[in-house]
Amino acid sequence: MTMKAITRMAYTFAILCSTALAGCGTTDENAANETQQESSTNPGAEDVTGMTNPNTPGKQAGEGELGGDAVDADMTGPRIGGNEMVPSQNIVENISVNNDLSMLAGALKQADMVKALNATGPYTVFAPKNTAFEALPNGVLEDLMQADNKQRLTAILNNHVVAGKLTAAELTDGATLKTLNGQQLTVTKKGNDVMVNGAKVAQADVMSENGVIHLIEKVLVTEQ
Repeated sequence: MTMKAITRMAYTFAILCSTALAGCGTTDENAANETQQESSTNPGAEDVTGMTNPNTPGKQAGEGELGGDAVDADMTGPRIGGNEMVPSQNIVENISVNNDLSMLAGALKQADMVKALNATGPYTVFAPKNTAFEALPNGVLEDLMQADNKQRLTAILNNHVVAGKLTAAELTDGATLKTLNGQQLTVTKKGNDVMVNGAKVAQADVMSENGVIHLIEKVLVTEQ
């Protein structure tokens, strides 16, 4: 064999060995790269368990509700206009705490009738709601609240008060009632509705320490 042929074979063998060693040296390296690629396919995946599921409700069912049920207005007790009227309070106290009777409370004070209705009684008061006063012609209430018209205001308010304690059961159809002002009120009934001189009783039998209050939807104005 010539020297040239031997040299050629030596080069060929060296190339083959180099290729084999290169293949062996990259096995572990390739495996590490593959692992790294798998873990990077979903960046931040290791934090998923600590994240909030966007489909998870912000609160448990029924949270923030009373017992998980709708609140029944009847559960709040004998409340009118958001304030409690109780039998242990007298008529004036019950009227004064009731938001729906604030205009009546102011009128009683203006007419100096608070002391009279604080007495033992008993009395039956047909109490006009605020909406009843607001239904008066423009300027009438403002005029009545003037100091010069105190006598007429007192007469009108006395037309809403009857001596004695008359419950709704005693307000029979056709009954006539004499007010403290000497006027006559007539009771009429239409189905379940009780009317006093045409004013509907919106709520009856608000018991008080010295009588009873019936809320009505109209001011019982006396004739001039």
